[in-house]
Amino acid sequence: MKRSPSTHPGESGQAVVESALVIPVMVFLILGILQLGTLHHARLMTEYAAYRAVRAGIVNGGDCETMKDAAYVAVLPTLGPPASGEVKGRVDTLINVAKVHDAYTLGTNAEQNQRYQQVDLERVRVEVLNPRRSQLGTLFASYGSHMQGRELDYDDIRNAQVIEANLLTVRITYFYEMRIPFANWQLHAFYMGREALNGLAMRGVNFTTQKVNGGSLTKHLEDQGASQDDDHQKIRTLANSNVFAIPVIATYSMRMQSNLLNSGAHGPTSCAVDG
Repeated sequence: MKRSPSTHPGESGQAVVESALVIPVMVFLILGILQLGTLHHARLMTEYAAYRAVRAGIVNGGDCETMKDAAYVAVLPTLGPPASGEVKGRVDTLINVAKVHDAYTLGTNAEQNQRYQQVDLERVRVEVLNPRRSQLGTLFASYGSHMQGRELDYDDIRNAQVIEANLLTVRITYFYEMRIPFANWQLHAFYMGREALNGLAMRGVNFTTQKVNGGSLTKHLEDQGASQDDDHQKIRTLANSNVFAIPVIATYSMRMQSNLLNSGAHGPTSCAVDG
């Protein structure tokens, strides 16, 4: 039998070089796909959280704390499991809403959550878009002094303003923490850069005229993105602590099935906004 000729030494060297070039690209590609998949999951759960929050609100007088608890429960699958021994289990966590907070103030996520608290950023923010904050005083006073501004009947059809006010609209902003190494800061940088470019476009400024002061273009875009508003600045501060978060936003509307209550700290006035 003929023996096959031995492999030329140059060919094995070429294979090593090709592997060194291809393998890192493939690893980064896989990590990116995984992170995009988890981000898509977070987006779906945020939409579900908006539904659950507004559903809780329409049957509980627009109570903001109840809506917030419902939203937290909805996004719980994206937060990761709690540490063993500190929370009894996922079933208990879902049943007892108080333990939802424990799931990310204790255990493996404690350090990250302390960083959220340090920058005064909620993981899940609940805002009532309708009725607007500026409307509430007039709406609650519309029945006269005998009601003392306590509530708004959900089946009241006196005029178009009252009918519109009884359509509860809730916006959920979930500051989702990305956890896949490498892909998390890459997507964070992409998001901040996109926000920077959107801000420049809205202000009518040509980006090519912006000066990058001795740093990389990526850092310049992140700085510009952080300057958009207070939330973006807090996100940038978190990124400096290796906690890479981006806001995922969802809105849902339902007609009230209970009277909208003016209940002070827990009522719709505590989380209603005008924008």
